[in-house]
Amino acid sequence: MLGVATNGFGTYTSVVRPDGSIYGEGPGGMFTSDGELVSWKGSGLGKFGAGGTISYRGILYFQTASQKLARLNATSGVFEYEVDAEGGTRTKIWEWM
Repeated sequence: MLGVATNGFGTYTSVVRPDGSIYGEGPGGMFTSDGELVSWKGSGLGKFGAGGTISYRGILYFQTASQKLARLNATSGVFEYEVDAEGGTRTKIWEWM
């Protein structure tokens, strides 16, 4: 995150809408290797794909006391979250100001 290595976690709750789209929201966070925390809250829309894949797009809002990541307090993160047929995930986040 902003060039700092992190490990993340989250509790993202989703519901399938009558049209088959997926709405999700929830909190989470990321820890830097030296123990600093960035918390986030986000929401997004998703869809099911072939073979059980899922694709989400959404936005995250950050909060941190970390000096090296303080810029996140004044920005949003637009994300892509992909789940493959084997259950593996990939996340990309872009800074959006």
